Amino acid sequence: MNRKPFLLITCFALLLASGIFSGLFAQAPAAPKPVDLSKIDPGRYDASWWNRAPYRLVQTNLREIDATMDVDAYVQSMVDASANIVLINVGGIVANYPTELPFQFRNKYMKGDLVGDLIKGLHAKGIKVIGRFDFSKINETLAAKKPEWLYVSTEGKNVNYNGQVHTCPNGGYQQEYGKEILKEAISKYPLDGVFFNMIGYTVSDYSGNYYGICQCDNCKRKFHDSTGHTLPVKADMNDPVYREYNDFKKTTADKLFKEIGTHIKTLNPKLMINTYADAGVDMIASESGSELRPEEWNYSATDNVKRVLGSYKDRSPGNLLIYFQAIGYRHVGTSPNLAKVWMLENMLHGAPLGFVVVGTLVNYEDRIFIPQLNNLYGFHKKNEKLFTNVQAVNKIALIRGSRNEYEGIIKLLSEEHIMYDIIDPSALGTERLPRKLEDYEAVILGDVSNMDERVISVIDNYVKNGGKILSTGFTSTKDASGKPLNEIRLQSLGVASYEDFQRAKSTYLKISDTDKTVLGKTEFKDFSIMMMYSNFLKCKPAASAKGFMKFVPATRFGPPEKAYYTEEDITDFPGLITNAYGKGQSVFIPWELGAQYHFKGHYMHRTLFVSALTKLLNVERTVVTDASPLIEMSHLANRNGAFEWLGMINHSGQIGGSLREPVTIHNTNIRFKPAKPIKQIKLMTSGSNLTFKQTNGWVECKLPQLGDFEMLLCLYESL
Repeated sequence: MNRKPFLLITCFALLLASGIFSGLFAQAPAAPKPVDLSKIDPGRYDASWWNRAPYRLVQTNLREIDATMDVDAYVQSMVDASANIVLINVGGIVANYPTELPFQFRNKYMKGDLVGDLIKGLHAKGIKVIGRFDFSKINETLAAKKPEWLYVSTEGKNVNYNGQVHTCPNGGYQQEYGKEILKEAISKYPLDGVFFNMIGYTVSDYSGNYYGICQCDNCKRKFHDSTGHTLPVKADMNDPVYREYNDFKKTTADKLFKEIGTHIKTLNPKLMINTYADAGVDMIASESGSELRPEEWNYSATDNVKRVLGSYKDRSPGNLLIYFQAIGYRHVGTSPNLAKVWMLENMLHGAPLGFVVVGTLVNYEDRIFIPQLNNLYGFHKKNEKLFTNVQAVNKIALIRGSRNEYEGIIKLLSEEHIMYDIIDPSALGTERLPRKLEDYEAVILGDVSNMDERVISVIDNYVKNGGKILSTGFTSTKDASGKPLNEIRLQSLGVASYEDFQRAKSTYLKISDTDKTVLGKTEFKDFSIMMMYSNFLKCKPAASAKGFMKFVPATRFGPPEKAYYTEEDITDFPGLITNAYGKGQSVFIPWELGAQYHFKGHYMHRTLFVSALTKLLNVERTVVTDASPLIEMSHLANRNGAFEWLGMINHSGQIGGSLREPVTIHNTNIRFKPAKPIKQIKLMTSGSNLTFKQTNGWVECKLPQLGDFEMLLCLYESL
């Protein structure tokens, strides 16, 4: 008998019995059932085709030489990209159609009707077309005939850049003739929308040269008629006349744009209007683009879309991914990894997608991101119901303040996975807000120094009625124009008076054992002093308020033998103030905590911020996770009650100024409370179903791995 086969069979049987090979021969798990999106009804947000709708826009900033393009190839590139809106140059600086108006420069390379051919081809594929107009400049041959239309520098000169001369918003070109151009184009072509580039008061050229406040006769006359003052020649916020000029610019620009908007809607009420302002528009444009600087603002798109979504229920965010390295390098694309992150931020915060290229998708020379554009737009198209009529379900609102403070707080919230909305202060107390302020458990005011009486009243009433606020910096110390008022006008902050302290090296906040008891013994156990390199308000708290952490100003730092402070150096001025106001509560940090974190990313500042929210204000997290700080998260729900989802973006590829491929992150635990009991969690990028546990209204799950991004789609038991 040959014993070798017998021994092999016997050994194999023993191995099977031991379970070593059981995984190899176990029945493969059933493939996850695909989500049938046809059964999901996301509903409509409103009657428009653009608001809270899943559009994918591609803007091609056509050059004059693109007039000779292959129109069919151009249209096919948009089909390949899954674009459903295309934005093309129509008129203004250069007319890409056979204009009959004498003061509009016609593209010298155009033989036929580029605009007409493009609209016909794109509409045939079901793609909407937005016409781009730029009235900020006019060709030099036409400008010479109409000097009264032009911007005048403080040196009494016009600005001519590559043959294009700057116009003034108060001149006849922008006030009147632009409307004639719009009338001609809108009457001639079946456009779906209108976009305006470089609106408002343009005081610099493309090279960044600054020419000062416009000194044309129209500006001088209008400003004097409006204020009684002579037009200023220097930008100086300490000058009350200049502050009035800032108000004048806002008022006149808004008035002009509202008039243009009314003019457009009269010509065609179905047209969508889009530009970089909130007056007279349907879509508010913004840009996420690279600059010539060491590091990029990796939350740029998050910032841009959340502040529109959180501030306006009647306007859509139109954030554009600017696919070139910088203004001076328009023919080289930005980092493909950064471009991907910014596009994902648009998508996973529930905003439409936008992409800008100089030239066309067919002829752009740096093509490395184009396949990723097609993939991301394709994913969005395939799942576009999930991006329709959605809204963030966050309990915290961040009010937009000074840039460094505001961006630092965005970093803190994102890294700590504290879900938040962003609200522009101008929208507070208006009917524009998508949600009532009272719907938020807490509001963060990041150095919102300029406030009018309306905003003061809204915030104080919010706290009085039970709201919670965390305020930083110099919030409410100035009026709406920026005039210092030398008092903290928000009564809810509990400050009787203050003195200014200008930023100086080697200033600290001393943390006592009593402070640690309140702020968190565990969190603060390893340090008793905190760096504070910021302007500071030396506040006297009101009787109802309590102060914590004491200010230590400008201690000695050299030589080492002299680098110490004594008890006499510690002041009584608090670095944090708490106050009970009505039914609510406030925490005031009278220095720029967010800007400090933006600058240094120091763990002490992060610890203080989190403690202020969770320990002092007792704000409960709506998402609890051990996710890396390099993962950005979002939580949105469909307003029609059809579904909700969590979005996750992997930022691990950013190393200083380098934007590399993200590292796959494994085994992330997530705990959240859905709006309704759920029956399925679907991972939309991997296609697999996620195992989860549901207890007391909370869902717990573990994400096995995260590559570039993921969407955790939650389907309800009731559907």
